[in-house]
Amino acid sequence: MTVTQHSTVDVVGLLTKLAEAQHHAELGELDPAELPGLIRAQRLVREYAGWPVEADSDR
Repeated sequence: MTVTQHSTVDVVGLLTKLAEAQHHAELGELDPAELPGLIRAQRLVREYAGWPVEADSDR
């Protein structure tokens, strides 16, 4: 018998945290080398949640 765990993710909360980190990286408060990863992470979360990613297309 296997036990399956399903976890839920607060998509809005996660996207908010990623956007805040992106903003801090853009201001130089975090390593700017993190920017591409933060932007990609936001896009992946949107795709996974089935949310539009067009808003991110300019990045």
